[in-house]
Amino acid sequence: MWLAAIALVPFAACDTPGVTLVDPDISNPSDKGTTIHVTLEDSALAEALGWSQGVPNAEVQLHRVVEAFQPDVVFTDSAGNAYVSNLLPGFYRIAVQKSIAGSLVGGVERVFGDGLKQQLANRVNLAMRIDEAGSLVISEFFFGGGTPEIQYPWDAFWELYNNSDTTIYLDGMLLGYAFGHMGSALHTCAEQQPYREDPLGLVSREFHQFPGAGQDHPVAPGQAVVIALDAVDHSEVHPTLPDLSHADFELEGVADTDNPDVPNMPSVGPGVHPYGHGMITSESSVKFVALPADPASLAVVIYEAYDFSRIPAELVLDVQHAGLMDPNSAPHPILVHFCHRWVNREFDRLEAASYSLGDNDYTTSLHRRILRHTPDGRAVLQDLNVSYFDFVAGRYSPGRIEY
Repeated sequence: MWLAAIALVPFAACDTPGVTLVDPDISNPSDKGTTIHVTLEDSALAEALGWSQGVPNAEVQLHRVVEAFQPDVVFTDSAGNAYVSNLLPGFYRIAVQKSIAGSLVGGVERVFGDGLKQQLANRVNLAMRIDEAGSLVISEFFFGGGTPEIQYPWDAFWELYNNSDTTIYLDGMLLGYAFGHMGSALHTCAEQQPYREDPLGLVSREFHQFPGAGQDHPVAPGQAVVIALDAVDHSEVHPTLPDLSHADFELEGVADTDNPDVPNMPSVGPGVHPYGHGMITSESSVKFVALPADPASLAVVIYEAYDFSRIPAELVLDVQHAGLMDPNSAPHPILVHFCHRWVNREFDRLEAASYSLGDNDYTTSLHRRILRHTPDGRAVLQDLNVSYFDFVAGRYSPGRIEY
């Protein structure tokens, strides 16, 4: 009798005023399955490697975004196809990667990757790009935010790394975050798409500029540079927080204590963070570093009556973004519109997995992976423009490349 009563509850809801039952999404019934076809963007390289029909033995990861971050993993066959069945319909992260021995491409290890988000369909096509050589890259980002006992956002830092084999000068370069994050409760993704995915560049309201007249701040190959929100010893507040008193630069603000031994980076965007310590970003911010530019010369973009600047695409050196993906629990459903892309695919294709609050002491940052080492021991970091594969979560280590 109890079972019968329980079974009748869903049907009784049909007669409840104001309640409408919605049929489940069966646009991709599990018995049809999904074929994932993987190719290379570079058709000439694909032909040289014998992969014209598709990339063999590539690792494909699928994650239904409303579930805990425990991706299903399959591998492509000799024709570049992977087949999956019995997956629940819905919105998925789908990513693919493959590394190959150096003997096949220029004598050093290389890696390929691609990623996207979409409703699971009967066929999904991915086209992998190869890692980039050289450039100044974002090698680590630490949001911090405090400890289980206190909220404390002032210990954030960015780390940049010279991934090339020549000296790079930071003078006049820009560090900031662009329009774009995982979603919005107020505006649809379609409404924001022209600003998120602007092919002409990154639309940004808050960014800082490195000081210098041209060659005052060199970065040698293999050197890491730390930019602190506040360049002080935060461990004096709590022992789990980092000591940033020896940072290479700090963001300038009107309300923070200035470290006279650390060069300041003034805020030069059309917006200034109201806390007065410089821009405050999070894992889900689309962070960027760009070549030198005169802020006054940048095109103005207006959104919701606010002025933004467009950082031209040809000046953008690197972009990184991430989302909270906890392997032990599903994401908290706080956003109405979960967008397919946070930024144009030319800059970055899929957000990295972060679980910064999962370690319970707020010490987790995002590190760019080491792809290989040069004969003299210098680390070459992975740069696919796919943050999902380029970055890994680990304990913060400002100024040190460890992952």
